[in-house]
Amino acid sequence: MSLFKSTKKTEFCPECQAPLHIRRGKQGLFLGCSAYPECSYLKPLQQISHIVKTLDEICPQCGKLLQLKSGHFGLFIGCSDYPNCHFIVTHESEQKETFSCPACNKHQLVERVGRSGKVFWGCEGYPECRFTLSTKPTESVLAKYIKHE
Repeated sequence: MSLFKSTKKTEFCPECQAPLHIRRGKQGLFLGCSAYPECSYLKPLQQISHIVKTLDEICPQCGKLLQLKSGHFGLFIGCSDYPNCHFIVTHESEQKETFSCPACNKHQLVERVGRSGKVFWGCEGYPECRFTLSTKPTESVLAKYIKHE
C-alpha cells in the first residue's frame, strides 16, 4: 500500500468516457481528456473568477442561481454551477458612438482588450494603421490628433 494513496476516484470524460488527467495550461491546472486530440474535453480545476454577490435571478440554461463575478476583464454575471454550466450574460450596448481614425481617415476606432486585460481603442485597419488611444475617444480627445493642413 502506498503512503500517497489517492483519495479521489478517477474521473471519466463525459464525451468519450476516457480517463481524465490533470494538465497545466496558461490559466492554471485543468482536467483534460486522455484521448486528446481526438477528444478535446477539458474542465478547469481552479476558479478564475471571484464571486462578488449571488443574485436572485435564475440561470436560463440550468435553473441554478446567477452570480456577479469579478474576472480577468472586469465584472460579469455567470451561472453559479460553473464549470458544469457555462452561461454568462453578455452586455452589449444598443448603439455605440463611432469615431473615424484620425491617423488614416479610412477606418473606425474599435474597443479592444490588451494582453494585460486593459481596454484601449485602436484603428480597425491594424496592422496597416497602428493608431491607439488609452482613453475613450471623444470629439475633444480626437481633435488633438487631427492633422491640420
